Amino acid sequence: MKEDKTRPIRFTESISEEFNEAFTNLVSEIMKDGALSSKNKSLIALACAVAVKCEHCVKAHKDKALDAGATMDEIKEAAAVAAQVRLGSGLTFASFVLD
Repeated sequence: MKEDKTRPIRFTESISEEFNEAFTNLVSEIMKDGALSSKNKSLIALACAVAVKCEHCVKAHKDKALDAGATMDEIKEAAAVAAQVRLGSGLTFASFVLD
């Protein structure tokens, strides 16, 4: 039977319940509505996951964005922005060959 908990949660729980609780509370505090809505924060998290190329994180943040009310069009645009950032950073690093 597949474990329902995510790997990061299984890891934090393996350290200690207190550690897991602190991590969970930090995530909740960061992702709650504030100056940015939780939906916008979820889209940012998705874009970051795309930019750092973490497949597990992309899937998790896509689900969280959908749960927060994001549309697939918003999700695709956020992912496209991340892809553009990756392309730009690649070109920036490639430019060092000119030095």
